[in-house]
Amino acid sequence: MSNTNKSSVKLSSELSSTSVPKTAVPDPGPDWKTAKLEWGVAWEFHCYGLGVAFAFLSISSVAAIVLASKKKAFARRVFFDAINSLQVLFGMSRALCLLIDPYESKMNIANCPVWIARPLFGITFPCLTSSFCLIHLAFLEVAKVQLVPPKIQNFKVVVSIIGLHFLVVIVSDTTVAFEGNLTELLIVCQSFFIVWGFLNPISFMYSGSKVVSQARKIQRQLLAIQQAEIRKEAPKPNNTHVCCRTSKVAKITLATSALGVACCSLQVYSLFGVYGMYSKVVNPKPWPWLAFQTSFRLVELAMGCTIAYSVLQSADRGQHL
Repeated sequence: MSNTNKSSVKLSSELSSTSVPKTAVPDPGPDWKTAKLEWGVAWEFHCYGLGVAFAFLSISSVAAIVLASKKKAFARRVFFDAINSLQVLFGMSRALCLLIDPYESKMNIANCPVWIARPLFGITFPCLTSSFCLIHLAFLEVAKVQLVPPKIQNFKVVVSIIGLHFLVVIVSDTTVAFEGNLTELLIVCQSFFIVWGFLNPISFMYSGSKVVSQARKIQRQLLAIQQAEIRKEAPKPNNTHVCCRTSKVAKITLATSALGVACCSLQVYSLFGVYGMYSKVVNPKPWPWLAFQTSFRLVELAMGCTIAYSVLQSADRGQHL
């Protein structure tokens, strides 16, 4: 009788192990029970502190959309609304991830479905790259700089690429949540973000530095004209503000470009480094893992804040650019 019970228990355990597929984890986490004891308040600050910060970023973008007037829209109003909408989605999705089920640790919601938690975490990356891409496109339009052929440098083409990025992320994360052996989809998803993420800031560094250089040259010419007009006691030309404001927006977005490169570099390390899916480490050490994730979230937050600041600067003074 005992042998029958043992065999039935063994059979049931085998059936349960085969019926529930193991999902691939892009960023393997530490042993949560041990790690939370070591972190103490640091873990609470990471989840709740950063979660509230991302939520505030989302709320500020909602306020920017509601309070912005048509006269203060950056370039075309469609850019201003699209960028802020992506910022809302970025801040809210990251806040929900950190406050509800951070890194699938089952912290606050023990039974949070993986097919919800994983796409919610991954969708923030296309939000960042897409909002930055739209800022770059709007800046090129305002500054009248043609970086690529007009058939490529237009709103519809960029929106198509953005839609493709979101589709790749949602499909891959959702599919891998159900079929854990399809890790190739995660590689495709992260590779898309890395390539698109590096291409955006590097191209803006080129075009932005070009615009800043031209703005400084024009500003020097305007100052020379201004000095000549002063000697003649004529009215001062007010075009100097155009160059100053254009150069200011370019400098802010160049800082965002540097943060974008840092974000993509961290993503490369996440894919191929000690915390990636190619690593043999099952449970990384708690403190190095938390330091890496905190650095990643702070870079994301800083990039989101600089994007929001660029939009607000343009919204207040977009007619002068």
